Amino acid sequence: MKISKYTRLGLLMVFSITALIWGLSYLKGRDFFKPVDYYHARYERVDGLVESSHVTMNGYKIGSVKSIEFEPGHSGNLIVTFMVDNDFRIPKNSLAKIVSSDIMGTRSIKLIFSEEQEFYTSGDTIPGAIEGDLKEQVSLQVLPLKSKAEELLATLDSAVTVLTVIFNEDARQNLSESFANINRTVYNIEKTSADLRQLMADEKGNISSIIRNMATVSGTVKDNSGEIQNIIQNLSAFSDTLSSLSVSPILVNLGEATAMLRDLLAKLNSDENTAGLLFNDDQLYNNVVQLSANLSQLMVDVRNNPKRYVHFSAVDLGKEVYINATDQASGNKQNIIFKVHLISTPNKMPLNSPLFAGLGDIEEYAASGAFSYLAGNFKSYKEASALLTTAYRSFPDATIVAFRNGKILKLERALRMMKE
Repeated sequence: MKISKYTRLGLLMVFSITALIWGLSYLKGRDFFKPVDYYHARYERVDGLVESSHVTMNGYKIGSVKSIEFEPGHSGNLIVTFMVDNDFRIPKNSLAKIVSSDIMGTRSIKLIFSEEQEFYTSGDTIPGAIEGDLKEQVSLQVLPLKSKAEELLATLDSAVTVLTVIFNEDARQNLSESFANINRTVYNIEKTSADLRQLMADEKGNISSIIRNMATVSGTVKDNSGEIQNIIQNLSAFSDTLSSLSVSPILVNLGEATAMLRDLLAKLNSDENTAGLLFNDDQLYNNVVQLSANLSQLMVDVRNNPKRYVHFSAVDLGKEVYINATDQASGNKQNIIFKVHLISTPNKMPLNSPLFAGLGDIEEYAASGAFSYLAGNFKSYKEASALLTTAYRSFPDATIVAFRNGKILKLERALRMMKE
């Protein structure tokens, strides 16, 4: 098959355009035939970084800059997108730092890897940083010298000012007046010394008398040194008497009491005695609580069913609740309803209280300033008894009450009527 020259020309143009696009992309650092990963970095400024700038690690090129755009939201920050060969995996907390590639100021991105074991995925944002350029580094080196030079010039200016002040006419006059004042002070000291010497000469007799009196006092003390020593010995004996009083027994008793208290606390913290078991054995506490609950249920059952525990043939106790009501539900023709009275309280309780959990629908009756709460609606006493056993867990004083045609009925009478 013969291909026309126009077809060949079209194929040549397509190949040329493709080669041109690939060549331009390659010059920009992008190779269509090599897979890459894209990452982002945020900077306040880029300082000469441009698209197709190199991305290096340890001086080796591993990618290039794809695009530089402003961050949305008018924050002024720049988002740099760069591509890296997918052979390289960048650890998390690594740093993408803009550095100078040469002395001419060409900028590139240097990846500084961290020691993390987890890696970024394509599309993640890596923390960015900027290395100072040559101008900034020179400024940082020169700035301390500049500051020291300014301080030196300020010091020299102050010294020159001081010298100027000292050697002017007013300063010389002030110095002369100062020396004159010093001379007057020395003259006054000399005059005071002369007056003191004159005073000592005039009062020489009185001073001698004072010295003689002091000598007399010293002799008197010397003559009575024995009595003074006796007084000191008496004070020492009195001090010894005070020290030998009941202070030591009190301290001894206090130490013994402290030791006994320590022993008592040790026994209370130990499991080797009755008191320690009472304080530390949780099982004993739980058993006591269970025993109290069982006694409460027993007292309620004794109150409701006295003939179960006490039998008197000559006395009718008037309350017989314990019966065998196996077939009462089928023989209940008196419209008698049994309910479980849970509690009566002056304070209103919510019907969804956790205390009513597992007891079915709860009815509330208000009378004489009190609120009564009932559960269940049974025609059989046996069913009411089963609910009463469940109610004992939260309401130890719960009882069964009977209703007929909406009116309360004595429990023993209701049971007799059901037997009939």
